[in-house]
Amino acid sequence: MQRTTAFLAIPAATFLPGLIQRATELELAVSDTPRGKSVNMFYGTLEVIDTGPSTTVELTSADGAQLVSLRETLSWHLDQAGLNHCVTWAKMRVGANPANMALGRVARVLDISPNFRRIRLAGDYTRFLNGGLHFRLLIGPEGADWPTADDTGGTVWPGGVEAWHRPAYTVRDICPEGRWIDFDLFRHEGGRAHDWSGTLSPGQEVGLTGPGGTGLSEAPWIGLFGDETALPAVIRMIRGAPEGTVGEAVILVPTEADIQRVACPPGITLRWALRERGDTLIDAFRAARVPDGPRYVYFASEKAEAAAAREHGAALGLKRGELHALAYWTAD
Repeated sequence: MQRTTAFLAIPAATFLPGLIQRATELELAVSDTPRGKSVNMFYGTLEVIDTGPSTTVELTSADGAQLVSLRETLSWHLDQAGLNHCVTWAKMRVGANPANMALGRVARVLDISPNFRRIRLAGDYTRFLNGGLHFRLLIGPEGADWPTADDTGGTVWPGGVEAWHRPAYTVRDICPEGRWIDFDLFRHEGGRAHDWSGTLSPGQEVGLTGPGGTGLSEAPWIGLFGDETALPAVIRMIRGAPEGTVGEAVILVPTEADIQRVACPPGITLRWALRERGDTLIDAFRAARVPDGPRYVYFASEKAEAAAAREHGAALGLKRGELHALAYWTAD
């Protein structure tokens, strides 16, 4: 296990209610401890200890990579609450780079359809074998060095974190030994990641952070609805569904030429929707036969469609935890 500590120059009563509210919204377990409150999160555990005029938060994770991600999660919460100026981090022994960062090299770049580009990176990706589905590319300012770790384990971003583009992607495939990963990039003219991918050459060094994201649902029925930006995530969930899972999946792509071959397990059907013929993802969700009882629906698309999906989910009686409707992008 890996641990670190954050010292907050504010009483627990100023910080803890907002954290508990957010944990409740995300259905994270909150429990009492002899010293305060504990919140179990995807990357580890936060224990909040009331020390009078100040607060101590102890962070515990399975490894260094998850500890960095847990720290970033806490930092995000503090930032949202306007409390980042109140925190001091304990010093710890760290490596030169952030523990959740992986460096690899371009093995190949292949345009697999008119709108998708597949990139293979070679390196040590063993922690992705049993981790989450997602990672973030690190696309920095021109000429910038890779991020480093300071003496508290925090990430130092050359040029400032705002100068870095860190789009989220999903591992499409991984070598059984973790020596390479494939991911698919939706080709969007003018997009920073699209333009970056056009400059790649074999052997070029690429950085990323991860893995992240929650694990796969174990509900006996699943409904998966994703547009071109969520295509890799939907395919990974189809391929990783536990034996005996039934359900349906719909993936929306621009053209028929963008349809990919996907081996679906028995019980899960996959249908492709096409923008070129006017199909929409929300229509596919509304047409789906969502059963009563244990179920899970994943919907990822444009922001307004994701909001419509949440409304439809509420009309169906989907409870918290039964529907994840995510906005992967926002229309102009």
